[in-house]
Amino acid sequence: MEKGIIVHTIITKHGELLIIKRSKNNFFLSEEWDTPGGTLKDGENPIDGAIREVKEETGLNITNLVLFSFNSIVDKNKDKQFITLIFLAECIGNSKKIILNKKEHDDFRWINLNQTKNFKTVFWLSECLNTIREKKHPMIKIIGKKH
Repeated sequence: MEKGIIVHTIITKHGELLIIKRSKNNFFLSEEWDTPGGTLKDGENPIDGAIREVKEETGLNITNLVLFSFNSIVDKNKDKQFITLIFLAECIGNSKKIILNKKEHDDFRWINLNQTKNFKTVFWLSECLNTIREKKHPMIKIIGKKH
């Protein structure tokens, strides 16, 4: 079975996060709200790939990337396993000058965490946002322990 590695980035700025709406022409998860991301190039470092995908899909620059989560799905029709690495990052520079790739995305929003429930997001993003909202990330438990 082939493997594919995908990177996505949850971008924050001033307490808000960026979501982008997948194009209605996109055959996979059409018109759902997502974050910038895509497939790694052969031999590409995942952090470099996440930075590249954010720049290609939004024109934004990001910093302070940390791996937040991952998921794995198997596409039986393609006989391929897709592993998605999900990063958290901060936007640097002007967050209002977003340039979307119109072939891939139709719209964007900067929203606060409570507003995310008003948008139909891709499955993995909903899971991540719930983890953040409910402070259930394993690192939160480790950092919060008294030694």
